[in-house]
Amino acid sequence: MKSRRILFFALAIALGIGAGLAFGWLIMPPKAPSNAAMKDLRVDFQTDLVLMVAESFAGDANSELALDQLAEIAKMDPITLVGVSLGYAREVGYQNNDIQLIENLLTGIDPNVYQVWKQKSGGQ
Repeated sequence: MKSRRILFFALAIALGIGAGLAFGWLIMPPKAPSNAAMKDLRVDFQTDLVLMVAESFAGDANSELALDQLAEIAKMDPITLVGVSLGYAREVGYQNNDIQLIENLLTGIDPNVYQVWKQKSGGQ
């Protein structure tokens, strides 16, 4: 009698797991968001993207290109974004050379190019 209960219990568990998997995979499979924008990313992902821009900037020092790329990452001003990302990178312990790249981006953007870019882009 006891072994019969255990058998039905195990069968019920297996049936529940099977039904849950079938529902999740066949009836309502997960979908990636189709309307997600980079501007909705968390600060850690934004910081990684700022680091990528900083690496690119280290190679060509094109302030206008860097500002265009930074403007795509977040809703805030690009210079503010770099400052926030630098603070986050220091807080969570990014490697020193990565922090240096972000610092170089922050100090390396030409202020005159920034002012022209800001006027051209509508003052973001």
